Amino acid sequence: MTNTARNSRALKGLLLTGASAVTLLIGAPAYAQDAASQTTTTPGATPTDPATNLQDRTQSAPSDTEEAIVVTGSRIKSPTVTSPSPLQGITSEDIARTGRTNVQEILQTNPTFGAPGQSRTVSNYNALFAGLSTVNLRNLGANRTLVLIDGRRVVAGVPGTAQVDLSMIPSSFVDRIDVLTGGASAVYGSDAIAGVVNFIYKKKFDGLLLNAQGGVSQDGDDGQYSTNLTIGHNFDDGRGNVMVYAGYEKENGVRSVDRFRSSTDQTSIGALQRSNNRTDANLTAAQNLFRAQANLSSVVPASTFNAGTATTPYIVDANGTVRPFVGATDGFNRTPYDAIAVPVERRLFAARANYEVADTVNVFMEGNYGNTKARSQLEPSPLVATGTLGIFRQGNGRYNIEQVFANPNNPAQSQLVVNPLVPTGLYNVATDTNGDGFRDVAVSRRLLEFGPRIGLFDRTQFRAVIGLEGEIANKWNWEVSYNYGKTSASSTFGGLINQDRVIQALNVVPDIYDLNNNGNRSEAICAGAEARAQGCVPYDVYGAGKVSPAALSYLGATSTRDASQTLNVVAANISGALFKLPAGDVQIALGAEYRRESSKETFDPLSQVARNSYIQQTNTSGRFDVKEAYGEIIVPLLSDTPFFQQLNIRGAGRVSDYSTVGTFVAYNAGLEWSPVRDLRLRAVYAHAVRAPNIGELFAAPTATVSSVNDPCAGVTATTTGTTSTVCRANAGVQANIAQNGVFTLNQSDLQGVGGLNISNPNIQQETARTYTLGAVLNPVSIRALRNLTLTVDYYNIKLDDAISSTGRDFILQQCYLNNDPQFCSLISRRTVASGPYSAGSIQQVDTQLINSGGAFTKGIDATFSYRQNLADWGLGNGIANLSFAYTHLIKQYLIPLAGAAIDRSDGEINNPNDRFQASLSADIGAFGFTLNGQYIGASYLDDQYRARFLLADGSLPDKKLFRIGAKFYTDAQVRFNVAQKFEFFVGANNLLNTQPPPIITGLTGSVTGTETAAGTYDPIGRRFYSGFRLKL
Repeated sequence: MTNTARNSRALKGLLLTGASAVTLLIGAPAYAQDAASQTTTTPGATPTDPATNLQDRTQSAPSDTEEAIVVTGSRIKSPTVTSPSPLQGITSEDIARTGRTNVQEILQTNPTFGAPGQSRTVSNYNALFAGLSTVNLRNLGANRTLVLIDGRRVVAGVPGTAQVDLSMIPSSFVDRIDVLTGGASAVYGSDAIAGVVNFIYKKKFDGLLLNAQGGVSQDGDDGQYSTNLTIGHNFDDGRGNVMVYAGYEKENGVRSVDRFRSSTDQTSIGALQRSNNRTDANLTAAQNLFRAQANLSSVVPASTFNAGTATTPYIVDANGTVRPFVGATDGFNRTPYDAIAVPVERRLFAARANYEVADTVNVFMEGNYGNTKARSQLEPSPLVATGTLGIFRQGNGRYNIEQVFANPNNPAQSQLVVNPLVPTGLYNVATDTNGDGFRDVAVSRRLLEFGPRIGLFDRTQFRAVIGLEGEIANKWNWEVSYNYGKTSASSTFGGLINQDRVIQALNVVPDIYDLNNNGNRSEAICAGAEARAQGCVPYDVYGAGKVSPAALSYLGATSTRDASQTLNVVAANISGALFKLPAGDVQIALGAEYRRESSKETFDPLSQVARNSYIQQTNTSGRFDVKEAYGEIIVPLLSDTPFFQQLNIRGAGRVSDYSTVGTFVAYNAGLEWSPVRDLRLRAVYAHAVRAPNIGELFAAPTATVSSVNDPCAGVTATTTGTTSTVCRANAGVQANIAQNGVFTLNQSDLQGVGGLNISNPNIQQETARTYTLGAVLNPVSIRALRNLTLTVDYYNIKLDDAISSTGRDFILQQCYLNNDPQFCSLISRRTVASGPYSAGSIQQVDTQLINSGGAFTKGIDATFSYRQNLADWGLGNGIANLSFAYTHLIKQYLIPLAGAAIDRSDGEINNPNDRFQASLSADIGAFGFTLNGQYIGASYLDDQYRARFLLADGSLPDKKLFRIGAKFYTDAQVRFNVAQKFEFFVGANNLLNTQPPPIITGLTGSVTGTETAAGTYDPIGRRFYSGFRLKL
């Protein structure tokens, strides 16, 4: 397609989406949103520190009219409180100016967030999680980021975990998002290791807010449509307020084949060329790492057969000829069936109400209901002979194509017969390999007739909070609340096959005794009498397109799953001024919580034993409860003295008693010092704790399939070193070398590695020691700069006993680089070739959750914001905002096992050393615009992967050969207001159409179907959108 045609298609799509947005608006139900006060706290789309907006209020005692507030990171409700830890905020105005409706996408532009655990662009192959949206602060894992709504917990969107699905949070109902970095377990409880993301809902909103927009990519796909309505009303002279919200969102999918980089199955040339020997040929391999070559799958719709002693499988081609399989021409391209982004449709409802039942008592209620439907699609399922997911779990996977068939009606009558479906050419090359006297073959087949594997996912989430809050003697603030949440998730996964029935349907004989009573004695029938009684239909795998409709009906299987997670929290707290010191009030908060969580997953019988050609999925259930008590204190030591405008110390502690891991304590201590009014210095030490979640403790062993990098690739009979020695100790590897001269793997070998993910009921809580040290500069004493804010913070997080599963690539490296028997015992290889799999290829690598040796990360965050009234510059009535957020990662590593060497990840793919976001926006009269920029710094392939490219002299190739260059993304929006009530906007995300780096299959970090690290880089390309807002 030419660029002109493509752009024309995109423009047409954009116009259609604008029309569609109006259509959706008319047809959508109306519902209300909790609209908070419309105070703007941060300029621009880049987060800044909202605590600085409160700084000038900390210099004097609060007046009776000042409203007490709660800042994220503290439970103390006071008009003078500030955040003790680095805090960045994103306002509702910032959200609207991004043109994005999913809050996860908005947060991901913030440099403090790492690659998400789940998103539209990484969940197609994580089938049970398709369409989920989670966040991952500091790249420490989604389980270590606590997500709250108004300071209260949210039920997990992923049953068995603590991960909240952000797509269930209505973005237009949000007043602001606070991102607190650093351990906060003492304040909020378990999971707040890396930090907290707190969604603050709108409150006391009075009016109507209507949003509608549509968008499309420049390639005409990824259509996105959104419409929502918020209605709020104050009543009884402002004593009460009620808000309701309703919204509809739809995001279409993007197919792998519709982007050139992922249009064909491929593998990194360098990954294929790499040798385990010390050789200068590895320099050439390193130079070719980011170049791709077609590498089609060897599992094909026509089937391949292992027969006789031949090392190359046979295929029955379109002419019926039986010949050796040729991968370059006979291989199967999977990409037309795969997806870069999954389609998602969601309906969201929310409500909030409060009423002052007395002058000092307020009753409040809030609720959310969300339903998400997502669809994943994978290429037709592979049916393979042996292995974790094979037809036959043991042996060489061969079945007999001839047998002695006895007459069921006269057992004394029997005859040697040949399966009538087997071509003569295949029969002639087959031999008896298992010693029973009959010829046998092994089959592998792409189940094209059964269609692609389509997953349909339906998730519903309900959340309700009810509570009372009030004041005592105009001095103490209290709150009591009950928080309930439930997530229900059901799914079906089609295009699968019943492998037990396959065994019956491959066992075929001619009906020589006319058992069907139709006079046809050459007709193919299932050999087993019991199978025939159960409706068995012969399975013709001997060529493409030969499977009968009756066989499809008999063999087809669907995987089903029903899962749920519930959350119950009862909480009470009180805060206020304990007594007064010369420098101000000593403020405290005390509270208690009781929380109970339970989760269960139920799968169909075939999935539980992995007999449907898909991964094993086992029923799981578990629960825990926890009783907690906490306290917090702020003590002002000095104020209004030279060099001590304000000096506060603070501390917090929490005791948690878990039914699973027992009792532990989390605590923090901090210091805030303002030497002058314009500058605040802050330091916090936190001892944070995370208890294992339900899935980590109770999930049954689950089989999975993934891609790994086999260290034995390239080993020959003469290569030297530990890796070569350990590899050649395996009989399958030796057989492979004997056949090929060098240990050789194909596409199926690289992407078909199974293994068990195993939970651990004996793991204990993990602990983190977090240090933050920073400064906030807000020169309010200089009139020209009073709207400028600059923050710089150093963070240091050390995790002890981190709960983690040892990565499969790490297990392989430790076994074959260090000959460590502890790791080698987790690996199994095929002793002989089986179907599409080569002799010696890895069949299984198991991994179990453990309390590892720990993890560590440190770095620097900096933010800048400036807000300018344009009238001061003679540019008319308007406001301009400039903001900037930057993160520099100094060091990050994981210690996979206690006593093991560190595995550094800083500067590697998905974890660059440098990231920043910048935003410039202005509104002048009726016109406004926003420019956002996101920088993702250069990164490198995994250092342990690089260590495999040893040159002849023992050195490694230049590190720059493993380098991914920096990327910069630009977003733009232009808007026009009419009468301050109606706003029309148009915009583009990834305006410059920045392409993702070629992180190809075979390289660490590649996401299947995207040929890049799709959690970090944009795999879709330029997208346009338009829409309008109505505010009354």
